[in-house]
Formats: sequence, structure tokens, C-alpha cells
Amino acid sequence: MRKLLPTIFLFVVTLMVLAAAALLFVEGSLARLTGWYHFRPGMSLFPEENLNRLSEVSWIRISDLHDVIECERAQDGSWWIISPFRDRMSSQAVQLILNFTANARLVDSLPMNHTTRASIREYGVDTSPHQITLKIQTGKDDMTTLARYTLGSASPWFADAEDGEHLLPTTYLRTDFYGRDKRIHVVSGNILSIFKNGLEGLREPHPVTINVDDLLRLQIKRSADTKTDGKEQIIVLSRDSAQSPWTILSPTLCEANQDAVDELVANLERLKAIRIADAADVKLPERPAVELSFLMQDKTTLRMNIYAPFVSPTDGQLLCYATVSDRSVVFTLAMEPKVQRKGGYANLVNTILSLPILPKDTLVRIRNAMDTVYLADLPMDLDTLRSRHFANLTDKDIDKAVLRSRYAPYPLMLRRIPGDSEGQVDDVWMYATEGQRFREADTKVVEAFLNSLGSVPVDSFLRDFTPLEDTQAEIRKYGLNMPDYLLLVQPRECAARAVLFGVDMPIVRDRAPRTFAIKRYNDGKESYWVGMEQNTLSICRLNPKLTKHFSLSSLNWRKRNLVQFPVSSLRKLTLCYHKAPLELHYDYIGEEWSGTLGGEDVTPRINPHRTNYYVRHLQNIRVKNWISSTDEDAVAALAHPVFTVILELELADYSDVEEIVLDDLRDSTEDLSAPTDEQAVREMLTEKSETDAAFRRIALDEKKTEKRTITIDIAPAKMNSVHPLFYGRLREEGSLFILSFEDAQGLDGQLLDR
Repeated sequence: MRKLLPTIFLFVVTLMVLAAAALLFVEGSLARLTGWYHFRPGMSLFPEENLNRLSEVSWIRISDLHDVIECERAQDGSWWIISPFRDRMSSQAVQLILNFTANARLVDSLPMNHTTRASIREYGVDTSPHQITLKIQTGKDDMTTLARYTLGSASPWFADAEDGEHLLPTTYLRTDFYGRDKRIHVVSGNILSIFKNGLEGLREPHPVTINVDDLLRLQIKRSADTKTDGKEQIIVLSRDSAQSPWTILSPTLCEANQDAVDELVANLERLKAIRIADAADVKLPERPAVELSFLMQDKTTLRMNIYAPFVSPTDGQLLCYATVSDRSVVFTLAMEPKVQRKGGYANLVNTILSLPILPKDTLVRIRNAMDTVYLADLPMDLDTLRSRHFANLTDKDIDKAVLRSRYAPYPLMLRRIPGDSEGQVDDVWMYATEGQRFREADTKVVEAFLNSLGSVPVDSFLRDFTPLEDTQAEIRKYGLNMPDYLLLVQPRECAARAVLFGVDMPIVRDRAPRTFAIKRYNDGKESYWVGMEQNTLSICRLNPKLTKHFSLSSLNWRKRNLVQFPVSSLRKLTLCYHKAPLELHYDYIGEEWSGTLGGEDVTPRINPHRTNYYVRHLQNIRVKNWISSTDEDAVAALAHPVFTVILELELADYSDVEEIVLDDLRDSTEDLSAPTDEQAVREMLTEKSETDAAFRRIALDEKKTEKRTITIDIAPAKMNSVHPLFYGRLREEGSLFILSFEDAQGLDGQLLDR
């Protein structure tokens, strides 16, 4: 029995050693004893329990042959480089490192016994390594390593992404996480691009890191220089929320150019530093050239100082220093693109840049598309950031408009008749001027006039006032107290409405009427138009493209359609441009044409397709301009027209209804405080209204018909042009117009087959 005891003891010890070895092998810890780990293609580099805790990583160490940086995560989740000097770390770089660690899979392991020392250089794990260590906090002063590896060069192979479509780049890698394993592996993924500028490139390159939606206030303080006329300038922009428009509060109170402000904020966020240095190593000028202050929704403030530019001694590029309040570093930013400033090449570049090939704003957009933002391109002056529109209005914002002139006895009145978007019925604009009744206006002309208020930029701002400053002296100086034109605009009512206590009310307060004064001003050197909106703080020099729309002549606003008639009303069409007139009769019900030419029946020769197209052409013709009925040249030319078109129509007579509707419109438009469209329609549809009876007669088909003849005379104008214009006349009403060559030529149609 005593002889068996040593044998039994050795057997038990052997079992225990084998069990421990198996356990260590399964857990991956046997490599710490043997210096060798059993990797298989497709497996992760690190244990799954480690990879599942990567979100808890709070410390990273990265080193190459020259530098070492240590990084830690703050309580708010941001990453900071703490050595060699503290600074914010690029969140993109951190995310790439964590994603690579989690997703890297073994593709292959290189057999070291078949490699030479010279061939190892291409793997980069010894010649250009980047060693990365990731740790988590396990106690107050204790940390545990989750992963550690050394990146080498990019591998020439690709790994299957296992989605049947994509291939992944690969990288040479070595890890001593499990022990003294010296093998070189090929793993999926490649993050070497984040090290292309060295370890310093891992610092956050963007000086301004804010959430744009939380920005409520932006202040720009510029020191006195030639761009600010030798005076310090402070521009304050503010908004209530991310959905609210920007407003300039200082140096004057005015509307901001929303696109320019959004572009400025976006490009400030996109600014990238060329270099980032410790503040202790850079000597800054005493005062910054520009001071920026960002007030966020949580009341925190970020400040950025930009210093005067200087020329780089190495490549001649114009650079500048900048600092921000939440980072104790100095950024080197590019003021403008790098160009060679000396020699013949520089002269060529400067000559090309000075050519008006592309506008400056186009060049800026091209640079932005290339993700390159230069400080010189940022709009930080008042003239660029403010709205340069005379009014932020379009035809979609306006219900009524009245244009008065001190030189005309009658105003121009415009009134919108609402359409129906669901019924695909467009809005109709009515106009009244020269003491005439309301008529349908040309929609394109009205829209061009109203849209010009918000689309044509002013030439310049002649005078800005502070909110407490007396403006009357300057208003009298420019003559705006007695303007040549006074434009009154009534904005549309709020579309969102509710019934409160039995009263129909807008959910949002309706905008108040707006008044604009326009005057022709002579400063002794030149004459130009000036304008000002009532209760605002700026006097503008207006662009002639805006004032050209200011007309009180009914000829300007009259609908440009030459004739308007439904095809169903057409009874006879006569073309008088042959020796004998061509008379065509139309049967709308049977859709048939018949006719005579010089008393001879030509019905078989009538081409119905050409004839129908001719009628549609008549309906679609738009005159270039209506002209005065006393125009001498037109009257002389039309004394002998080259051809005449006569339309004989049979129309339903709506004059009784039209009279009531137009009278209501005229009464409601004389004053801007008149009932709105909705109120007018409601009154028109009540049983007490005379209009209701007219509508009933229409519904019961109790309407008269009238016969109407429209005679159109056409004659060429005496103009030296390849495509001359034509004069025209509506003979019955005596209206004269100008017609384009193409439209006049279309009236000379061949409607008969030969």
C-alpha cells in the first residue's frame, strides 16, 4: 500500500495540472505562460467579455517611434488628451479606434520562420508602429487592460465583409496581450489614416465644437481697422430658437440675412486647424483682431479669439492664430488658400484669380464643397450679415397692396382673390387704378412686383439708426417725409384659426400692415431712389430693378392675354389676309368646321387639326406690352393693317353678378382695414346679400347670352431688327398692344389643305 501512495499522489497532481492547463487554454490565459495563443481565422483578437466592455473604456495610450499621448474620458463623455499637454481629443479618432478594436477579425498569421528581417520592414510593426492600449476603471486607483496591440502597415489583401457585396481593407498587427507572442497577423480593418499627421493629428482639429441648434446668440467684435473704417464694430445676432429667424440687435436693429448667418455658423464649425500647440509655447499679440462669443441654450458661453494674420516663413501662406475658451491651446488657421507669392508663377496665379471668371461667392461654395474653409471667406461684416432686401415679403405673404404717388390723383390698388388648392384653382389678382373699376390683373406682373420687394437687394444702406435715436432729421434730409411713392401692404391672415368664445380668431397673431416710403433723391452728384419702411431704423439706396415695377398705369397691370374666350362660345372665325376673307363657322357640339373663301365653299379643304391649334394659339397669345391708344407710330401703322382676325362669340352674360362682386371688392379695398376675403365671401353667401340671388339664378341656368365680336388688327412696326415687332389693336375697345414676331407669325396660319 505504501508503494502505491506516491503513484496515486502523482496521478492526482497530474490530473490537477491537466485540468488547470485546459482551463487556462480555454480562457486564453495559457499564452501568458507559453507565449503563444491559438488564433483561428475569423475570430476576434480579444475575449468577448473584453469587447463587450469597450463602451466603458476611460483611458487610452497611443505611442509611435517618436511620441506618446495619454487620453482619458471626462464625465460628460468627451475625450481629452492629458499628456504631453491637455487638449480635446478628436471624437472621430476615438470612435474609429474603438470600432476597429471591436470589429477586427483575424484573416491570417504570418509564419515567422519563413520571413527575413528585411521583409519584416514592410509589415511596419517594428519600423513604423502605433501601439494602442485600452483600459477601464476597476477601482478608485486601479485600471484593467481590455486590449493592447501594435498596428503596422496596410496589408495588400482584402477581407470578405460577409455581406456578399463588400470587401474590407486589412492591416498588419501584432499583440502581446496574451504574452510574448511575436507573430505578425493580418486583421480586417484599417485606421492608419488617423495617424497621417502624427499623434498630434489625434487632437480635435475644429476649434469651435458646438451644437448649432442650441446656439441662441452670436456676437462678433472686430477691432478698429480699414475694414471697419477705423472704428471698433460689435455685431450681435440673436434668435429665440433653432426654428426662429436671426435678428441683428447691434449696431442697428434689423433683419439678418438668414443664409449668410447660417453659412457663417456652419463654416465656423468646419474650420480646421493646420497646427495645434500648447499655449505656453506660443506668444500671441496683445489684442485679438476678432472676438467671437457663442451663447448656448443652457446659458453656457464659448469664446473664440482670432488674431491678426501673418505670413508663414516656410511656404508664404497667410495664417493666423486663434484660441477658444474651453481649450488651453493655440490653433494655427489658414486665412486664404496657399499660393506662390514670388516669381512668374505667382504673377500668373494672381492674374487668373483677378479675372472675373467666377464670382467670389461661387469660389467660396467650391471651397466649401471641398471641405476647405478659410477665414477670409467667412462673412463677418454687417453688410454681409444683414438682410439686403427692402422687405421680407413675397406675393404668397400679401393679401392687399396700395401704391400711392404724390403726382397721380388715383392710387393703384391690388387685391388677391383666394383660390382653392384642393380644387386646383389658382389665386386671382385684381387691380384698380386711374379711377377705373377693378379688373383682373396679369398675375405674372403682380407677382414680379410683390416678389421684387423681397428678392431684389438694395444697393446700399445710407443711414442706420440706434433704437433710441431721433430719425426725423434724416428722414427730412432724404425727403422721405414727402415721398414720391407710398406703398401700403396688408399681409395675409394667419391660416391656422380657431373659434374662441364664439369668435373666429387666428391662433398666431396676424401681422400688422406695413408702409414703405420711396423718394427720388439727388445728392448733388447723382440722382437715385431711396426708401425706408415705417418704424424701421435704416434708410436704403434702392436698386432700379425694384423701382421699375412702380407704375400706376393701368396698361402695366392689365392681363397680358390678348383675348379670353371659351371654345364653346366660338361661332365664327374670319381671317382677312387673302384677297378674299376666309370665313370659318364652328359647331362646338359636333366639333365640326365649315367655311367659305370668297363665297366658295371650302369645307372639304379645312384642316381641323390646324384650325383647332390656331384657336388654342389665339387663347394663349400674350402681348409684350399694352400701349397708349394715342401712340402715334402704332396708330399710323394700324391705319393699313396687313391682316385682321375677327372672332364672333356667343357668351353667357354674368354682368349682374360681376357688378355686385366687383363693387364689394372695390369697397373693401379702399381701406386696408377692410373686411378680409373670408369675411367678404361669408357676407356674399348670406341670404340677405343680393349676390346670393345672382348665384341662385346662375345655378338654375337663368342667365342671358350676348353676342360679342372681337376684331384684331395687326401691322408691322418700323424697327430695324431681324425679328421685328408688330403693332396690334383690339378694334372694338380701341386698345393697342405690341406683339412679338413669333406670335404675330402664328396668326398668319394656313388652315386649308391645298
